[in-house]
Amino acid sequence: MFQRTRKVACPQCSGANFWHGNPRPTDVLHCRYCDAAVISYAEYVEQTAQREAERLLAEFVETDVSRDLAHLKAVLANPEQRVNP
Repeated sequence: MFQRTRKVACPQCSGANFWHGNPRPTDVLHCRYCDAAVISYAEYVEQTAQREAERLLAEFVETDVSRDLAHLKAVLANPEQRVNP
């Protein structure tokens, strides 16, 4: 999927739990320490996709405008650095 760890912390005891194999969307992960229900695989995938989307958006939205302008000025000042199509 995202090549990320499938580690999930238990909301009850904060123990580390992992998805194994190829779970179905309705499968529920149970804590290996306190046996509490942690999360369903469908919810896990949805939350992971949401976090990844937020991370990617933040990477492109939160740019350093002053750095970009300095780079643009440097390229415009040196025509030999420009890329010709």
